[in-house]
Amino acid sequence: MMRKANLITIYIILLLSGTTSCAVAQTDVYLKLSTSERRPIELVVSPIQAQGKIPRETVAKVKEIIDVLSDDLAFSLYFQLIEPPDSDPGYGFKKGQVLAGSWQLLGAKMLLIPELRTEKKQEHLKIRIYDLGVGRDIFTKQIVVDHSRGQAHRICDEIIKTLTGENGVASTRIAFCQKHGQNKELAVLDYDGHNLQKLTALSTINLSPDWSPDGSRLAFISFQRNRTEIYSLDMRAWKLQAISQVEGLNTSPAWSPDGKKMALTLSRDGNAEIYLYTLDSRSLQRLTNSWAIDCSPGWSPNGRELVFTSDRPGSPQIYLMDADGSNIRRLTYQGNYNTSPVWSPKGDKIAFVSRINGLFQICAMNVTGDGYTQLTYEGDNEDPSWSPDGLHLAFSSSRTGSSQLWLMHWDGSGQKAVTNLSGALMPAWSPFPPTP
Repeated sequence: MMRKANLITIYIILLLSGTTSCAVAQTDVYLKLSTSERRPIELVVSPIQAQGKIPRETVAKVKEIIDVLSDDLAFSLYFQLIEPPDSDPGYGFKKGQVLAGSWQLLGAKMLLIPELRTEKKQEHLKIRIYDLGVGRDIFTKQIVVDHSRGQAHRICDEIIKTLTGENGVASTRIAFCQKHGQNKELAVLDYDGHNLQKLTALSTINLSPDWSPDGSRLAFISFQRNRTEIYSLDMRAWKLQAISQVEGLNTSPAWSPDGKKMALTLSRDGNAEIYLYTLDSRSLQRLTNSWAIDCSPGWSPNGRELVFTSDRPGSPQIYLMDADGSNIRRLTYQGNYNTSPVWSPKGDKIAFVSRINGLFQICAMNVTGDGYTQLTYEGDNEDPSWSPDGLHLAFSSSRTGSSQLWLMHWDGSGQKAVTNLSGALMPAWSPFPPTP
């Protein structure tokens, strides 16, 4: 299996390419939740409150949207969902009024109430979040139901933004490499694994997608001309632009946080080194100069530093350097194979891949190199990619057979597969979508 930006990837790419030279800050919010301490707010979702006579099948279809919204809220880590009593759809209400004590007996602090009515053959849904402690609504949203999962995702993000001041990830997407026989094409899907969309049909191997900060472009490497080259795909105009086609290795594209530069791994001078590519001027600046393989660059959120992989100590380890290539220092000392580092958008953690007992596992550490934590344990797990809020990770895993995309929370909890394809690897979690 091709592995994103680790040394095995480098060697395979060199072989395939015929190269052998590389041995909003918002202060006015209703509540501030401490997700790092795992203290979500207890929330219960009531059954749909139908106003007037509404066909049962209509209520069932709307419930599918509410189920998506509930899953989004639970995944966010801001809420702990409590199951309502199944036996009594009218539980906790009397003549349309909330009986707060009934819901509080379940352990809930907030109540999400979906109210449904029909008007002119349209379904109108009102989402209320009711604070059971103070006895009033703290969020309301009215929509005309279009029965799309995207509508539920947007409502979830709006709830999180309103109540916490933070952006939610329910409307984000994940780009990845999908296996098609001997080829690998780029595809994208919603964060929860739905709404699969093909991005390329180049009939070759395409790897290592990386989003631009505004989410409008994807950088990736491709073997279109039987050697590695770096391209950018404009997601709006559906146009390809060549970024780097120099002789030798072209791989590991990583957009800078301001979108003006890319860190790349090139072997134009005979050895795999990290370069800085300025998009406007198309100029290159070499950042590393070592006999060893230097690869897998990843930016700090503020753009001042780069994390990368180097085998200069004799085996691949994680290093840190300033964005101009100075002040290089080693971060990992535990284990003899550590690669594929990615910096959390929160700036506090670096996730990476470590070979443990012959298998590849996702681990994390503080940016100072301490706080080492193993996050996965079953099968081979690779290609970590942070969600834009820094609370979750996407990764590829072969624990069930073929490589598939999986998600987990920042501490390794909640691991679940989101694809069941012929093969899916190298996930790249998108930035937050633009505000409407």
